Amino acid sequence: MELQDLATSAGVNIGLAVLFFALYSVFRKQHANAGVYFTRHLLRERQRMQDAGDEKETFTFESLVPSAGWVKRAWDPTEDDILKSSGLDAVVFLRIFSFCMRFFMICTVVGFGILAPLNFTDTYLADNPGEKEENQYGTLDKLTILNISYGSMRLWIHFAVLYFISFSAYALLYIEFKHIANLRLDYLANVLPQPDQFTVLVQAIPEPENEELNYSDNVDYFFRRFHPIEYLSHHMVYKSSHVTSLLSELESLKLKIFSLKQKLPSQRAPRHAGLCGLYGPLVDPVEHHMEKLEDVHRQIRECQREFRQKKKEVPSAFVTMRTRWGAAVTAQSQQSTNPMHWATQWAPEPRDIDWPNVEIPYDQLFFRRILSSVLAITLTFIYVPITAAVKALGSLDSLEKYLPQVVVDNVLEIPIVQSLVQGYLPALLLTAALYVVPSIFFFLSRVEGHPSVSRQERTAASKMFTLLAGNVFLVGVLGGSLISISQTFSDDPKGIPRRLAEKVPSQANFFITYIMTTGWAGMPLEILQSGSLILNFLKRHTVEKNKPLLDQVLSLPYYRTLPTVLFFVLLGLVYSIVNPLILPFLLMYFLLGYIVFKNQVNAHTVNLQRSCLNTRNRLKLIFSLAVCMQVLHVYEPAYETGGQYWPEIHSRTIGCLVFMQVAFVGLFSLKGLRAASFASIPLPFLTWLFHEHCQQRFLPIFKKFNLEVSFQFSCVNFSNFSP
Repeated sequence: MELQDLATSAGVNIGLAVLFFALYSVFRKQHANAGVYFTRHLLRERQRMQDAGDEKETFTFESLVPSAGWVKRAWDPTEDDILKSSGLDAVVFLRIFSFCMRFFMICTVVGFGILAPLNFTDTYLADNPGEKEENQYGTLDKLTILNISYGSMRLWIHFAVLYFISFSAYALLYIEFKHIANLRLDYLANVLPQPDQFTVLVQAIPEPENEELNYSDNVDYFFRRFHPIEYLSHHMVYKSSHVTSLLSELESLKLKIFSLKQKLPSQRAPRHAGLCGLYGPLVDPVEHHMEKLEDVHRQIRECQREFRQKKKEVPSAFVTMRTRWGAAVTAQSQQSTNPMHWATQWAPEPRDIDWPNVEIPYDQLFFRRILSSVLAITLTFIYVPITAAVKALGSLDSLEKYLPQVVVDNVLEIPIVQSLVQGYLPALLLTAALYVVPSIFFFLSRVEGHPSVSRQERTAASKMFTLLAGNVFLVGVLGGSLISISQTFSDDPKGIPRRLAEKVPSQANFFITYIMTTGWAGMPLEILQSGSLILNFLKRHTVEKNKPLLDQVLSLPYYRTLPTVLFFVLLGLVYSIVNPLILPFLLMYFLLGYIVFKNQVNAHTVNLQRSCLNTRNRLKLIFSLAVCMQVLHVYEPAYETGGQYWPEIHSRTIGCLVFMQVAFVGLFSLKGLRAASFASIPLPFLTWLFHEHCQQRFLPIFKKFNLEVSFQFSCVNFSNFSP
């Protein structure tokens, strides 16, 4: 890739980023968009701010002028502020970005201060013009390890940097793991008592020997026998698919009634009481929806009675213990000689439970996970030709084979078009092709039968990272390189290792454009919330005019964002020494991600002192929230796992580090410095030892609830606790 192609891609992405940030700065000042950019706060305060959009907005020129003050307000809040407002999971999520910024800042200083000048001043590419095809290497390749001569002593500098980066990663990862582990211990010790802290999910309940008894009787007998002091009560799980749909309808009706009550009776148009409002007598819409609400309540009560009468129980139950100590002992111990009976685990939070999955028989989970893994692997292989085809579009030679000659002569000959095709188009198409994959993996993770949404998201993130690392990186880099060098196998078989060492580093330029497309333009698009913005506009001008979008608050997209972050960590580690040019682009991505997501998850509490504000004052208040106050919040925590994402992030970062070290064991050998190759062999083993130490020292804090802390709260009795 030439400098012109990279500059074109950078220009396009920087332009899009500036445009999206400017639009966000303007849109967030508009009263009509308060429900998009301040949804979390407005939902908490809508009992006081009942009708924020009834009067016409007062136009001001200032509301159309972009400003950057929100960046400072997003940067200001401390970790304690975010912990109080959004929970420990949000803190861990943001610390991923801060860790990456610190680590890749070190890599950037070393890469551009030492490696880039070292690579650029060598003359391997200039001295060996016959070794490569014309235009095979661009100007930017002189900054990479490609330009280091075969067997050069300069490679020892790369070797020293490899050790320096590895030990820097050890130090930062250890500090981060220790800090997050302490945060989790503080969270477990200081969090207010919640029902899930006293509750255990019991699956694979054996059928009772007496036919007159049911699963509920079996649970009661078992826990009274083996946990006579701590056992308090239990609640069986029923086949409740119909009730789930009724509950969704119930919530929808509540929102409709609330919205209608905000209007004056004279503003509520009567509707027909018949089907879809097409026939029947005219009635007040509030009364009509209240009747439907009562009918849904009646159906739910009938379903509950039917459950008990027909014994539609499933072999799963939520068992409540008297103390957190009793729940910890029960959840973390084997209850039966047969591990497939009376399987216990901590109960998820009520908002984290996936109720249909709780109903799945325990013995089906093994086969469901095999099926999910097979489908995930199949999808990964399906994307192999897609990735290859997308990368082929970045080559003008490949495009000329498939496009009409007229297009080739008249369009591809234009310099700006060539730069766009080679520097921007492949990364854009790859980003678009991968957009739907996280949702597919999330569905497959749900098929596995995990009872909590948080576990489903973590599993989906793992699958997505595997696809990115195994497909986009390994297949895209090594597969393309092997195909390109296989053509010269018969002519020069001894030169294949050397050509492989030259081909792999040159692929970094594609990933630079991918980082810019996904991060530089993607992060501003994330903060713009384009989907919610369009939905809010349509709702205000079609279904419910002059009403903001306040139906729900979005949650952090862990399973979408985390795989991309970890994939970029992999790219940064592998190419930090091979091609230091990638490091500033990565650093900018993590900086943008930190600011954007800190803006999305942070919430400073703002109390509205006067509930009797008139409409005009409420409009001014919303405007002041958007411009002056530090109310920067979009995402509401959907659940709280106490930072359980971090051990998996740590493990995958270790995997990326090992891959980098193994790659350099081979790369030094291929570049003719076997001594450095042998001296690099201990590094993967050191990384494995470091990982094992962290697993023994910190992982149990995230996997189990320690009895020492739970014993301190043994005096807190759930039977006397009212949330």
